[in-house]
Amino acid sequence: MTFSTVFILGVGRSGTSLIQSMLAAHPQISCLPETAFIRRMVFPGYLQSIFQKHGEMAASRALAQDEYFARTGLDASKVVAQAARRVGLLDAAVYREMLALYAVKDKEWVGDKDPRTVEFLPLLTSFFSDAHVIHVFRDPRDVLASKKKAAWSKKGHVWKHVFANRVQFNIGSKFGPKLFGTRYHEICYEELLAAPEKVLTGLCRELGLEYDDGMLSFGDAARKLVADSEKSWKKETFGPLLTDNQKKWKAQLIPKEIVLTELCCGEALARGGYEKGRQRQRLSLKDWLWVQAGRLLIVLATRPYMTLRNFQMQRACRRVR
Repeated sequence: MTFSTVFILGVGRSGTSLIQSMLAAHPQISCLPETAFIRRMVFPGYLQSIFQKHGEMAASRALAQDEYFARTGLDASKVVAQAARRVGLLDAAVYREMLALYAVKDKEWVGDKDPRTVEFLPLLTSFFSDAHVIHVFRDPRDVLASKKKAAWSKKGHVWKHVFANRVQFNIGSKFGPKLFGTRYHEICYEELLAAPEKVLTGLCRELGLEYDDGMLSFGDAARKLVADSEKSWKKETFGPLLTDNQKKWKAQLIPKEIVLTELCCGEALARGGYEKGRQRQRLSLKDWLWVQAGRLLIVLATRPYMTLRNFQMQRACRRVR
């Protein structure tokens, strides 16, 4: 059967899980649980390597043993067997087969969500040339505050989180429109909280769908998508909509973290029209030096990282084709 695909991405803790749940609650959209399949499997050609060295059964076993694939409830051996008949990279064929199996009767769309897919847009468009992409962004200071609490990210250094926000937002906003054109859509998290029906109606219109009120009752859809291991940091997707879930950074970040984020994530702040704090005059000399050292490292690393990613994408795209 034929179906359209939509991918939800952005900086982690920006609201991508919420959007995924809302879309999954639409009667014409089916969504996969989050597997990060593109960056974990397709990008390195993981299954292809096993298939070439040890054959189809070994590739099937490797897929069956993958804890993220297990979330889909699909039969690994059947998926690999069907994918092996197709031309090209096995991992890409497996992923297409996964989406096809989720394209249940009477649903026109299949969606998938992985925030970090924003760094793999060229690879995505190389084998889904007609896909739609939804880039979700949020106040980078609230993103940092959220990452400092989430189980999967709270041990990470603040500089790392700010760097990720800077490069991932820049990659998405730069390459998304260039690669996907009118099939690239942006959603501001705070605007979604303030006027969910308006934002979702606009998004549905861009996708060629009719808005459905069920999208605001997304709790049941979220429970089917969120794994037990993720519930501690995705529980807000179970509803109701947390309309006041913004500007938490004012109480949860310290001045030096606010200043560093504002200095390094200016593009995201400008895109969302977010107000800037007044923290610089409150910094001690030690904190000022911490901010300047972090800013220098983050700014200097941005271009090399984006250049490396672009080189990696070119190589991966050639493998997929």
